[in-house]
Amino acid sequence: MHGEADTSPSDKRTVWFVTQNHHKYQEARRTLDPFGIKIRMLASPKTEIQSTRLGEIAKFAAEEAARKHNRSVLVEDSGLFVRVLNGFPGPFSSYVHDTIGVGGLLRLMSRQTRREAYFQASLALASPKESSQEFSGKVHGTISQKSAGTQGFGFDPIFIPRGARKTFAQGGTEFKDKYSHRAVAFRKLALWYIRTKI
Repeated sequence: MHGEADTSPSDKRTVWFVTQNHHKYQEARRTLDPFGIKIRMLASPKTEIQSTRLGEIAKFAAEEAARKHNRSVLVEDSGLFVRVLNGFPGPFSSYVHDTIGVGGLLRLMSRQTRREAYFQASLALASPKESSQEFSGKVHGTISQKSAGTQGFGFDPIFIPRGARKTFAQGGTEFKDKYSHRAVAFRKLALWYIRTKI
């Protein structure tokens, strides 16, 4: 069953995703399923170091979790980078969302005409005995003038991907999976996994 954090042995087509975010887990599952790769949710807290590099944050957490659980695990870290704010909130996106929220970021952008931004996701796949592998995905877009949509999570209600006219939160799962930075990273992981692990 998807989402159960048990410790039974997994086959070569199973990836254990260390996260407590069900939205991220479901997005990962939808992306990996077509490749025949099963993903299981390991709902365990992970260490997040203070760094400006998403890849560094994900790698540290994955390697620590692999040692702790004695199995191969996957960790993801992502952020929203706003050009006019010099990349803020970036790797601190989760904290910023929890503190000032979507409305707070829009207020910071209230007088800005340049609204370019991008979402980036970094994945780290680590095992107790092998060096970790990193995969990343990025999607460019703009910050909307107001929050729109009720689907998705985080800053989805204010991000319009390039080539689209609606926010991630307005578009639904198919729309999100088409444009998502996280889906890009997971597809890279899937292609590597099929080539090297299966």
